[in-house]
Amino acid sequence: MTTTMDIAVCVDCSSSITSNFDHIRLNILSILNETLIEHQNDVRMALIQFRSHHDDWVTKTHPFTSSMDLFQEWINTVQIDGENSNECKAIVDALDESLALEWRTITNLNLFHEKLVILITDGPPCNLLDKECSYNSKDLWKLADEFDKQNITLVIVGIEPSVVVCDDFYCALAHKTGGEYIPLINSVHVLTSVIKQTLLEDTLLQSFRHLDIHLDIEYDSMYSFLAVQKRADFMIEYCRTMTDIRKSLYTYRNQPTEFIIDEINDDDVNHLVWKNINIIISTPITDDEGYRTRLPTTASAESSCIDIIGSSASSYRTDFDLNSEIDDECF
Repeated sequence: MTTTMDIAVCVDCSSSITSNFDHIRLNILSILNETLIEHQNDVRMALIQFRSHHDDWVTKTHPFTSSMDLFQEWINTVQIDGENSNECKAIVDALDESLALEWRTITNLNLFHEKLVILITDGPPCNLLDKECSYNSKDLWKLADEFDKQNITLVIVGIEPSVVVCDDFYCALAHKTGGEYIPLINSVHVLTSVIKQTLLEDTLLQSFRHLDIHLDIEYDSMYSFLAVQKRADFMIEYCRTMTDIRKSLYTYRNQPTEFIIDEINDDDVNHLVWKNINIIISTPITDDEGYRTRLPTTASAESSCIDIIGSSASSYRTDFDLNSEIDDECF
């Protein structure tokens, strides 16, 4: 059976990645050149540039092409400018644009077609860290459901160190579509291997499952899957919207967030409702430059490690000291 693939690359063009863009450009071209050596006729590529909502343009889209020369021309003419605003990056707009591309539909039973979106950025999307986005962007967490419905796999390539502020969220978002979060330093090795393997015999999902997290994804980077896994799993299982995610795991800077949570089920509703149960979740602390660092939850001496979602009678309280060592066993 022959496998074909459409690959859309969404690349951050805000000024915050200026010092990294030559490396990013080379990585993108390396991945595609290596892939296309033996599969020139099986792969199409699209490019979506995005910046901040504060800029004079937010996204620029180049439709699918099978010409590597044309794609390279697009990449080589990308200009990095605009606002350096990590809190207003138009990531949701770029991903929404990717859904609107003319993806191939294969009807031949002897062909198998894969769809891949590669998002490259150094910071959080709007609507995550502080408050609801004021630019009327769609809900990014719900948008990931559209990727799943259209059988599009999302891979997120993070540019360290600033992306550490939200690598747990990006891990969850990618996993929700069957994809993976990958630090930039390992992106060429991982994506070249995955795309080649997929074009030869596996599906994208199978290829990602064959990866070694430590040797392939984490190697020589700041990323630790073990450190973010529980939070990522929590988001996937219990959160339905970006509001759920902000309330459960993100707050303003280093202040604790107090919220109450319950789960209700009826014919039309199956989501989290912030009521009845008093919970305080410890929140990320920030370094001197304002970047979020991990501060997992820990139970107080009066409580034990229990599932905070479940029966309406369950409750959980977390107390913490911002200067203390935090135990990660309870979350």
